[in-house]
Amino acid sequence: MKELDRDGVIRFVAGLGCTSLAPEGIERLVGTRWLDLWPREARDMVARVLDRASQGERVEFVSPRQTASGTSRWWEVMVAPVVADDTLDHFIVISRDVTERVELQSALEAINELLQDRLNETVARSVSATTQYGTLLERFESEHGARRDAESQLTSVSEQLDMASRARELAEASALQAQKQQAIGQLVSGIAHDFNNMLQTVIVSLSGLQDEADELTPHQRRMLTYAVEGSRHATALTRRLLAFARNQPTRPEPIDLGDLVESFADFARHGMGGRIGIEVLRQPGTLPIWVDRHGIEQALMNVCLNARDAMEGVGSIVMQVGDRVVDEGSVDMLREASPTHQVFVCVGDTGGGMPDEVRQRLFEPYFTTKPGGSGLGLAQVYGTVAQAGGGVEIESDAGIGTRIRLVFPRYAGSFTSAA
Repeated sequence: MKELDRDGVIRFVAGLGCTSLAPEGIERLVGTRWLDLWPREARDMVARVLDRASQGERVEFVSPRQTASGTSRWWEVMVAPVVADDTLDHFIVISRDVTERVELQSALEAINELLQDRLNETVARSVSATTQYGTLLERFESEHGARRDAESQLTSVSEQLDMASRARELAEASALQAQKQQAIGQLVSGIAHDFNNMLQTVIVSLSGLQDEADELTPHQRRMLTYAVEGSRHATALTRRLLAFARNQPTRPEPIDLGDLVESFADFARHGMGGRIGIEVLRQPGTLPIWVDRHGIEQALMNVCLNARDAMEGVGSIVMQVGDRVVDEGSVDMLREASPTHQVFVCVGDTGGGMPDEVRQRLFEPYFTTKPGGSGLGLAQVYGTVAQAGGGVEIESDAGIGTRIRLVFPRYAGSFTSAA
């Protein structure tokens, strides 16, 4: 799965298939024109596909393309536009490797042609109706095994076609969900903006009362102080909500992961509800990483929402932040590279855990165990952390809970903490 901007430039990649294009890491694909990944003889066709999709049409096609290892594979591709306010915002591209299906279809066609040729030869050599009948009967008996194998292969092709149809339905639902989320984000931004303006009026009025606090009783002055502090806290919360809902471009910068997690936890407690507790355990000292703040906050929110669902809305989330030094290859991460000096945040819940088969597919796009889930939340987590050069570790125990650890290379450049 890939997300292209309106100019066809890749800005997000997810799924194990991308390793066939960039085995050294998906960072090489981000910022590349999708058109340049295709052979020259196919680029005119791909350009026409993007042009049709930019007009609001969902386009599908099948074409061969070489992998990074030099082998040629067939791909079934669906390109869907995502439109906001009657304007193209970006493209969603779903590519599926159908090489085995294409080769199987070719083999079936060859078998059918061979059977037809043999049948024609038998009919041509028949002298009488009796001889023809006997010859055909012998031929049918000799070819019975081949026909049975062909029927079995046809059944397998039918199942693959059903899976491809389901994938297209999920892609369409994903594009629709993206439009809904963008509309909700705009609505939340507008409400938060207006609410912030009203809070400013309240703060100005309360500040005016503080100027005349000498005329109030000690109890009244204390209540006034509480009101001012609460209003300013609400203002800070609306600013965080505006930043979280706004569609920000990716801007990596040096950030203290401990400060980011503490600030995020204060914001997330309002979104989790009163029956979910969030505790932050932070290692002393600076924990610098080079990331996009809004992308990591979105990833943390997706992990926390999955933890909330695993606990069925009641329980405790513990977020541990720290650093560590590891030997290469000693950590089972979803990334090949393991930097020796790492900074991590571990999100643990008190849910029922997950079986191994679910854990192995947890970050696969469109895989979900929740009714009505899109299966894209944790895929976004994996993509965001991978773009930052990090990885993801999963630990889960039945009846105890799950721990998802986001690991990043420790930033070695100059860094000044905001604190």
